[in-house]
Amino acid sequence: MEPQPSLPPLPLLLLPLLWLPWSSSAFCILDEEGDNCFCNFSAPEPKWNDIVMCISAVEVEIQGGGHSLESFLQKDVADPSKATDVLRALRLKRLKVKEALVPAPLLHQLLRALTYTRIKELTLEDLVISHPPLPPQTPFDNDLPLTALSLSRVSLTGESDLLAAVGPWLKPGLKALSLTGLGLSGVPCSDLGTFKELNSLDLSDNPEIGESGLSAAFCLKEFQALQDLALRNTSLQSLGEVCRALEATGTNVQRLDISYNELKDTPAPQCTWPPTLLSLNLSHAKLKCVPTSLPMKLQQLVLSYNLLMRQPTLMELPQETEVILEGNPFANSAVSARLQGEQVPEDCKVPSHGNKSAGTPLALQISGTAALVLLGGARGFA
Repeated sequence: MEPQPSLPPLPLLLLPLLWLPWSSSAFCILDEEGDNCFCNFSAPEPKWNDIVMCISAVEVEIQGGGHSLESFLQKDVADPSKATDVLRALRLKRLKVKEALVPAPLLHQLLRALTYTRIKELTLEDLVISHPPLPPQTPFDNDLPLTALSLSRVSLTGESDLLAAVGPWLKPGLKALSLTGLGLSGVPCSDLGTFKELNSLDLSDNPEIGESGLSAAFCLKEFQALQDLALRNTSLQSLGEVCRALEATGTNVQRLDISYNELKDTPAPQCTWPPTLLSLNLSHAKLKCVPTSLPMKLQQLVLSYNLLMRQPTLMELPQETEVILEGNPFANSAVSARLQGEQVPEDCKVPSHGNKSAGTPLALQISGTAALVLLGGARGFA
């Protein structure tokens, strides 16, 4: 039986920092319960030794301050068996590493070290991965037991497909995946194929995706567990085309966030929104009027921080839907006074829905303030 290779130097925040001398500097803060630890190494000469304070924490956030972490490659190697025992004893479940220059071999060491821990959620944010390529997983390496992975504004020098490099370390049971600000031009179907249990997918801040990138994502049909889909700032333009793309991809999401896109209400003919769709976020979308192609069975509709010039009426909104309208011009009394008497744009005329409003008092019109009072607690989606 071929012996397993020894564990390489453990980087960044686990070992060999356990054997470094204690520092009294306040680079790291551990809460009173010992569960949450935050380290800020943005100073010109950070004392990395302070990270030992986080060794007992459940949740750790490391802010690298833009420093290079190449020096960690030079640390002495701890005894592999002792290192493995210590790593398995850690309480660490959530780790965030941000704002640093990380050599690819060091990232490989971190991923490998984390396979011995109880880690469940990993966030890498604002990192530049240098010295590529990222070494691949070997047959002797374990899988990362993550339920959530977030990669935000991470660049891998010389390689464009970061998920393809990190994906092989992940178990198929990944539940939540966030790939934001990575320069994606479409939904990365080829790299998502093994994660059939995904229930949350965030592809925000990838403006090259557009409606064509969404329409081509037929892999979404395979994600029967997908409940949350976020596409903020992805150059979507037409609410109707988004509807058509979702219909074509066969997704059955419950919550859809397409805020921060400059949307136009151009209904796609014979388009059916996913029947499972319960919540739709259209905030910060530069909408001048309530779209007419809305799903009719929504439980929550977010229209906050748009350009609505008047209060929407119940005839314009899906029935029994919680509506959030804060931040629109009509909610500002000075703007409302200035708009009095202005002609309503033709595309913002109140549509006729037959008997939809029968028996509903006209006094029950929705205003920004009233909506917020009635929908207390729903603001978090905006």
